[in-house]
Amino acid sequence: MATKERERLAHLGSAHLELHCELGRKEISLREAKNIKEQDTIEFDKLAGEAFEIYINGHPFASGEVVVVSNTMAVRVTSLVAIEEVQS
Repeated sequence: MATKERERLAHLGSAHLELHCELGRKEISLREAKNIKEQDTIEFDKLAGEAFEIYINGHPFASGEVVVVSNTMAVRVTSLVAIEEVQS
């Protein structure tokens, strides 16, 4: 990004954004949801170790993988969404 562009957008640096990670999705019936109990396992369509999506303010931003850092689950960004994909 050009220096002039950075200066023009510098004030946005303190804006708060919502970042969320989607590990998978699944549609289930209300009956199935009502029957979920502790210790149940819910299977998703992604494979273990497969990359998952990272969104900022509901828009695709990147792909990542789960990592453990000091006993905390975290996200390692593995690829960013191409700007052309975001603008379309």
